[in-house]
Amino acid sequence: MALYENHAGFTITEKKLQVVEVIFKGDHFYLENVDEAYFDEPLRILENKETKIVSLLQSSLNELLVRQSLNSSTVSFALPFEIFFITQIPYDNSMLHQDLLEEFRWELSILYPFTSPENLVIQYLEIDKNNFFDYSSAIVYGIERKYLNILHKFCKDNNFTLKFLDNVHLASDRALFASHPQMAKGLAVSVYFGGKYLSLLLIQDGKPLLNKVFPLHAADEMPRILKNEFSSGNLIVNKFSIDNAFISGEDLNKSLVKTLSSAVGIEFVYFNPFDKIKAVPHLLKNKLYLEKYNSFSPSAGIAYRIA
Repeated sequence: MALYENHAGFTITEKKLQVVEVIFKGDHFYLENVDEAYFDEPLRILENKETKIVSLLQSSLNELLVRQSLNSSTVSFALPFEIFFITQIPYDNSMLHQDLLEEFRWELSILYPFTSPENLVIQYLEIDKNNFFDYSSAIVYGIERKYLNILHKFCKDNNFTLKFLDNVHLASDRALFASHPQMAKGLAVSVYFGGKYLSLLLIQDGKPLLNKVFPLHAADEMPRILKNEFSSGNLIVNKFSIDNAFISGEDLNKSLVKTLSSAVGIEFVYFNPFDKIKAVPHLLKNKLYLEKYNSFSPSAGIAYRIA
């Protein structure tokens, strides 16, 4: 069995399904596909019934496959903020993994009483004691199991093997680390704009420190929110101590990034998740690859993931 395999990463948003496919041949990775297909109507993932969700996904997948078939049978998904329960809490790092999961499920059920802990699937990022926190903590991401079941069924119906599921910001940052290895040193901030949410992640020497997610009514709220976070002492760091700042997200453009940088007083880098991987020739004429590369960072990050 080959150590590496072809892998397609999908991102689900309210408006569309995006795909990035990475293939492995001749001992090299190649970028094979960058594409997106809009849903026939907005996907209201918290409100729509399973049949509606699957129908919208299937229609968009069919459109993508008509344009270019996949070489991958293994797929992964970056999922939108609205289906995640997110918190950061202290924890006892001497606890066993399974006991931690049960503790985190209970904590989330207290914070979000409308969900049952047994219905939650948990992912968490451990944060050791550091210069900013004098205790161990964890950023905890919970998702209702029904969404995993929906995607498992969707994949089975399309003869795919489901490999990974991740939050869009975490998936995007996997592409960021691949593109900018300097993220492994110093203090960095990563911002992700995802539909009706703005996510801010602080990273120290390649490890997460803090994740804050803000609901948005409109994109023009972002400068005010970020300016407030970096000027009012709400964050645990001073903006002048930040070594690198990056931004990615849906329908983000360079003009908006420039406005944010000016408002906050931090130069955000509108990064390209494809700049370290060789693209197959036909992509060199693909406008999505050439112009909208930043919006594909979650799909790229989840496609690059091998463990």
